[in-house]
Amino acid sequence: MTPIKKYYWLFPLTGGIISIFGLFIPVWYSITAYEEYLWIWGLIEHISVGGVFDFLPPELLIPGLITAILILIFSIVIITFALFISRGKKLRFSTEKLWLIIGILELCILIIYIIATDIGWDSYSQRINNSVQDFWSIYNFQFGLIIPFIGAALSIIGAIIGKLSKRENNKINSKS
Repeated sequence: MTPIKKYYWLFPLTGGIISIFGLFIPVWYSITAYEEYLWIWGLIEHISVGGVFDFLPPELLIPGLITAILILIFSIVIITFALFISRGKKLRFSTEKLWLIIGILELCILIIYIIATDIGWDSYSQRINNSVQDFWSIYNFQFGLIIPFIGAALSIIGAIIGKLSKRENNKINSKS
């Protein structure tokens, strides 16, 4: 058995750790004269006014908090079951299916978060200015938004490699 097939659980483990790490890196930054960094869980840092920290308005805070909590829960589940597999524990269900489902859910949640951020910004700017300013003309994504996508992809890759290696093992065992 090749090392990749033997240690396939490292992909989801790394993906889960990376996804949690991504929660501590800003996901948006301002590309206008006002330099700001926004985190997925609702923190904003106003660099241009002396590095003041604040929380986002509710229209942006709520979708971000929900997304951050779900990513944290999903990542903990992925890490936990990767550690079970690394220790050779036999489980009643397929961890590969669990990793695949959670990875896909994490990808969907991140896409929904991006859409909800745009909708929340439209609602916030209309409430404040009575005009809708385009979120994408003010903010651009940062590495903190990409990291959870990478983590989810690693979970999915680990699930696929694990599934393929188990099929290969079953074929070898059935021939014996």
